[in-house]
Amino acid sequence: MDYTSKIRVLVLDDNPVLVDGLNFLINSTRQLHAIILAQRDQELCEAVKRLEPDVIVADPNFLDRTLAECGLPLQDLRAGAKLIAYCDARETLSGETYINRGYSGVVTKTVASPRLLRAIKSVHAGDVVIDETVLALSDRSLQSCELDQRKLSTKEEFVLRHVALGKAMKEIAADIQLSAKTVETYKYRAIKKLDLRTRSDIVNYAISVGWLQH
Repeated sequence: MDYTSKIRVLVLDDNPVLVDGLNFLINSTRQLHAIILAQRDQELCEAVKRLEPDVIVADPNFLDRTLAECGLPLQDLRAGAKLIAYCDARETLSGETYINRGYSGVVTKTVASPRLLRAIKSVHAGDVVIDETVLALSDRSLQSCELDQRKLSTKEEFVLRHVALGKAMKEIAADIQLSAKTVETYKYRAIKKLDLRTRSDIVNYAISVGWLQH
């Protein structure tokens, strides 16, 4: 079978059962192909360079330990592949933490299979994907800080921009892989912070800050 047109995905985790399961899931799709590490690949960093994956789905703690052992910085690894942090929900840091480190996506190990597959495809296409669970944690972290109450979070600004452009909640939700209910929540938070009431208010605000052209 010709795999040249498929997105090459490498799963890195210290749980072999999880790795086998994800590889099977990935290979069940038409667009993705799981790269299987051979047992002889003792030097993981060299194997990654040789296999040239397009996307790496990795437990960040496992990846940190592995990279430390071979002295390879994360920046070098992501030079040839997009990285998704595949996190234990109980140990997940804020989404911004992973993105700032160089990951293009953050999902928890409790995420449903279809969402993980969509995240892989979206990250390969150049998007940044943060799972709802991680996003909720990020919001709680922001709320615990004494920030300017009028300052919008990244997601709140994204949603409000697209509302100003006339997009429906379902369209915006599909764009950022969140539920329509979650998108409504971001819209509500944004308009409360900015004291906006109507869609005209939102459009006028968007024009005033340069989101839209007159």
